[in-house]
Amino acid sequence: MLKNDEVQDISSMEFAPKTEPAMSLKKTSLKTKIALYFTNHPKMKPILMGMGIFLLLLISVTSVLAFKTYKTVGEIKDKANVLQTKTLETYALFKDQNLPAVEESLNQIDKELAETKDIYSELAFYSYIPFVKNYYNDGLHAFSAAQSGLSAGKKSIEAIAPYADVLGFSGEGSFTGGTTEDRLKVILETLDKISPILDDITNDLKVVESELSLINPEKYPEVLKEFEIRSSIVKAQELSSGAVIALTEFRPVIEELPSVAGAGDTRKKYLILFQNDNELRPTGGFLTAYAVINVDNGKVEAESSNDIYELDQKFTKKIAIPKELGRYLTTEKYWHLRDMNISPDLKLSMDVFFENYLTVPNEAKEIDGIITIDTHFLTNLMKVLGPVEVPGYGTFSAENDPRCDCPQIIYVLSEIITRPTPYLRDDRKGILGPLMRSLLTKAYTAPKQTWPELFKTGFDSIQNRHAQFYFIDEKAQTAAELANVAGRMIPPDDGSDFLAIINANLGGAKSNLFIDYDVVQTVTTPENGMLEKTVEITYRNTHEADNCNLEAGKLCLNSTLKDWTRLYVPEGSELLTSQGFLEDANVYDENGFTVIDGFFTLEPMATAKLKFVYKIPYTNNENYKVTIWKQGGVEQFETLMDVTGGQEKIIVQKDTTYETFF
Repeated sequence: MLKNDEVQDISSMEFAPKTEPAMSLKKTSLKTKIALYFTNHPKMKPILMGMGIFLLLLISVTSVLAFKTYKTVGEIKDKANVLQTKTLETYALFKDQNLPAVEESLNQIDKELAETKDIYSELAFYSYIPFVKNYYNDGLHAFSAAQSGLSAGKKSIEAIAPYADVLGFSGEGSFTGGTTEDRLKVILETLDKISPILDDITNDLKVVESELSLINPEKYPEVLKEFEIRSSIVKAQELSSGAVIALTEFRPVIEELPSVAGAGDTRKKYLILFQNDNELRPTGGFLTAYAVINVDNGKVEAESSNDIYELDQKFTKKIAIPKELGRYLTTEKYWHLRDMNISPDLKLSMDVFFENYLTVPNEAKEIDGIITIDTHFLTNLMKVLGPVEVPGYGTFSAENDPRCDCPQIIYVLSEIITRPTPYLRDDRKGILGPLMRSLLTKAYTAPKQTWPELFKTGFDSIQNRHAQFYFIDEKAQTAAELANVAGRMIPPDDGSDFLAIINANLGGAKSNLFIDYDVVQTVTTPENGMLEKTVEITYRNTHEADNCNLEAGKLCLNSTLKDWTRLYVPEGSELLTSQGFLEDANVYDENGFTVIDGFFTLEPMATAKLKFVYKIPYTNNENYKVTIWKQGGVEQFETLMDVTGGQEKIIVQKDTTYETFF
């Protein structure tokens, strides 16, 4: 027997007869046996060679694919960087209102996108590889969506190109000649040509939505090299879907606009209600004056104007005053037209107002709608147009007046309308008609360079609820509601949170001129289908009190505010505690909301704080979403959102949706 560490020369060994197994004194490994087997069997050599060639080809092909993929992906990445830069440049050009440059840039993007897709097609071999082909096809869907989206963008630019000069874009529009009135008339007459273009744009956006919906974001990582992948896909899908819905809903607005503006043979007559937001009321301000205007092909002509009290003197119906108003309007036994904007929802208020207005003798009855405007609307227009001369009344401007630290027009109007006098003044609010005519005249004669800013200012004022619209015609009203210019307060239908803070000055002179407030909303994680929320509102009056003694004959702007406050929150909410009201809060349901209702007072140079703790129905344990509805007549307010400890400040200038994770 040999020891383990000894080696024996095989040639010197004696072998047993062939009938007996050959026994090696050292155990042969399996690998060696396989090698000896293939070596001693010539028939296996072709198989060996075939396998070798296959392995060599596999290595070669894999190497080529890897190199090809790496090279192609690198080229696509370079192209993507170019596209991203060009897209940002295009957006900047659009913000700068440079329409020709935007159009040229979109054509360049179209070219770059086509070249990028051609490069991507070099990876088409992946479409034959199981599992990987799904990702390759997602890329094709993304390219198709991008090209359709770009097509929609180019068609949108083509649609607004004829109106470039009026909308404020550089570039020659089709209606640069003639007076402003002539241009408005032609624009209204040609808006119907946009409808077929809207169909094409809608079809493109539907392709975008369809292609993106074929991509499953769940199969992608949430984050890859600091890039948010999954959430970006989800956001793109949501935006594409929202764009289709928005354009579909916006189309009736475009279609109704010519009729609303009195185009063709559709001359319109509107009742204008001036809301004094310095004496804040639910829809935006005290209804201090009214006017009747005619609109013919976009041209506005004032027919008449008067004091709201003159209208009320002819209103003979005896309607008991609502108890909330009667709390502080103690001299009033009956409900007057001037106090009928009791609901913050403009339509609900105007339904009541208009029904009773029609009973007043010797007033215009063939009214097509009601438009409310407040002091912010007038002031914003005057900031663009400059000082306005009103015959018989003097010059008005938006410059600051140190007597009230407010726009000069506000102080002078208050002097004319509000200051007590030892004699009876006829038509003390007759200023509003001449003022409106002067403003319109200056707007129509404004140079072309002024129209972009004037258009933007008017649009922003409408979006911020400083001008609101109520139409008798059902189609026009529907269009106004779709455009969110009708002052509607609609409960959310997705189970999210809602908050509207509605204040009504029921005896505090014009103190809202000096009052601001901010809000803190603190939210906890939902439990058992309910979410606990705390809302704190801090009001400040920053001005000294005025001498409001009638015998003194002074201008009384600031006095003790007597405020009726309502919070509109999701229906089914439960109030736990409230602080700051003079009595316990009332809680009731109204128009799909739960309302928290009460009164407080605020002295000049003082602060007041309201605090409410309540629960709302809420079942989404991951995401918090709230719609903050802005009351008409309010310029803006700040709200601090504290959601389970995470804090963020937002400025509410119009209806605002805030969303975050718990």
